[in-house]
Amino acid sequence: MRDPLPLPPRRVFLEAFGCQMNVLDGELVLTDLRRRGYELADGPESADLLVFNTCSVREHAEERVLSRIGQLRGRKRREPGLRIAVMGCMAERMAADLVRRAPHVDVVCGSRQFPRLAELLDRAESSGQPVVAVGEADPAGAARDVGVRPEKFSAYVSVMRGCHHRCAYCIVPRVRGGREESRPVREVVEEVRSLAADGVREVTLLGQNINSYGRGLPDRPGLPALLRAVHEVEGILRIRFLTSNPMDIEESLLDAMAELQKVMEYLHFPAQSGSDAVLRRMARGYTAKRYLEIARQARRTVPGIELASDFIVGFPGESEADFRATVDLMEEVRFQQAFVFKYSPRPGTRAAVFPDSVPDDVKRERNRILLEVQQRHSLAINQTRIGRTLPVLVAGPSERRADRLTGRTRANQIVVFAGSPDLAGRIVPVEIRRVSSLTLLGEVVG
Repeated sequence: MRDPLPLPPRRVFLEAFGCQMNVLDGELVLTDLRRRGYELADGPESADLLVFNTCSVREHAEERVLSRIGQLRGRKRREPGLRIAVMGCMAERMAADLVRRAPHVDVVCGSRQFPRLAELLDRAESSGQPVVAVGEADPAGAARDVGVRPEKFSAYVSVMRGCHHRCAYCIVPRVRGGREESRPVREVVEEVRSLAADGVREVTLLGQNINSYGRGLPDRPGLPALLRAVHEVEGILRIRFLTSNPMDIEESLLDAMAELQKVMEYLHFPAQSGSDAVLRRMARGYTAKRYLEIARQARRTVPGIELASDFIVGFPGESEADFRATVDLMEEVRFQQAFVFKYSPRPGTRAAVFPDSVPDDVKRERNRILLEVQQRHSLAINQTRIGRTLPVLVAGPSERRADRLTGRTRANQIVVFAGSPDLAGRIVPVEIRRVSSLTLLGEVVG
């Protein structure tokens, strides 16, 4: 009798929604699954296992995931061997209710349980029943394969988890953990060294409240000390960090940004509103005046710095005067980039019980106005780059045009230009010829 033919390896496709932390958690999950014999599928159609890494920050993000899962109901009937796993913040928030709404899902894995995903899949396989795992666990136990990442020359590095702030609208502490836990400097540096040895030239340090980094460690090193340590890693050319809470930005951080050549001149610190009354209801812990002081100080301390922000329109009780205060703040700071969102109540947050007093059509109009203001500012800032030659870290071919390369400036602006693919991973001088509000277009000099 012939030996049975070996079964082909199972193929996994993971789709991440939401923040950069989700992208990195997805990389850690894929590392573990590959270690267990899975291969990466080219797309969802060729996968035996579909993993959705989800976001709960806004209702729209959850609706997209539910729609995507709903579309798989028929395929699951046709392919009983297909496995579907939902992980991340939405899984943490909805838990067993997600299986009730989508009974063809095999595993619901919370945002702090993702290192156990392979084990949970085995349990679902053997029992024939959906498995739900949420609540406390230790995501720090997830080992990383530095070779598994979306981009060849840049990578995310998690330096801390959790957030001790309790902003009224924010569900993140509930679904990702409210206790801040920082990784030791030595551990972060070792990971960055491994990434550099694998060809990474730019790292982005991630924390839900990264300005609080190190406060729970014995020596309380702080983010500036971490930046200095990572700055010493050979092979790393650029360092970024996300996301900064205005409550916790200190002068020492701006001094480190000015001092360290590898740290990019880009600061993303969400304002959320320009109205003191709204900021109080949001429990943001600062005033519009304090926010403006930080913006001015950043520009005085760090030459050439560009600023980015987030805004929520239509927060409960936001009057027309409150909204105009937000427009005024945007006009004064003139951000290079700002993300604008309509408020949607998140279950379990303090704001969820506030009367949602702003009609949806008003929210849409305010959203439109802020986007128009930001587009005008982005275009004006980009136009100041025309004729200048900027150092660009080349990521590789443009997704939209195979005959073009794409990269980013130190200030995080996207640049598209013609050039040889072997420039990828290098910093090249690009003269800017044309711009839009989102993109710089230029030519390599020399």
